[in-house]
Amino acid sequence: MKLILHLFIAFFLGSSLLAEDPGMEPIGSLSVKLIFATDADPSVAGNLARDVPSGDVQQLQSIKELKFTDYRLLGTDTPDILKGYESWATPLRPSKEILVSFQPTKRTEADQVQMVLEYWQSKRKIFSTNPLLTKGKTLYLLGPEWRKGRLILAVRIEDLK
Repeated sequence: MKLILHLFIAFFLGSSLLAEDPGMEPIGSLSVKLIFATDADPSVAGNLARDVPSGDVQQLQSIKELKFTDYRLLGTDTPDILKGYESWATPLRPSKEILVSFQPTKRTEADQVQMVLEYWQSKRKIFSTNPLLTKGKTLYLLGPEWRKGRLILAVRIEDLK
């Protein structure tokens, strides 16, 4: 009798442990770029910083608050967007000094997702926002001051399923 009871419990518990979590399903991917902007000497960004493509520079300079003389790309990350969980981007790899957490909250249209975005620096949340992101359109977020310049996050949905 005990053997049958143990087999019964193992069958039901085992099947629930093997079930897939629908919240872990990727619904797309997000591109997160970390840009250093300055009116001073851009070499303070370090020798790993790269030039920002001219199309991105034109977009940045068209926004009054983001108009600087020089821009350098510090890093980029393209993590999956999980359906029901918070995900993390580390644009300054391998360092975890600057992180971006994001979690979808609502899907309004086929190419739009509302998210909670949080910018973390030195294990402290610097700011949080709740934008409606459209696939292919870049959202620029002005970050904190850094090395006589400012950090800018460029966030864009690359793919949506």
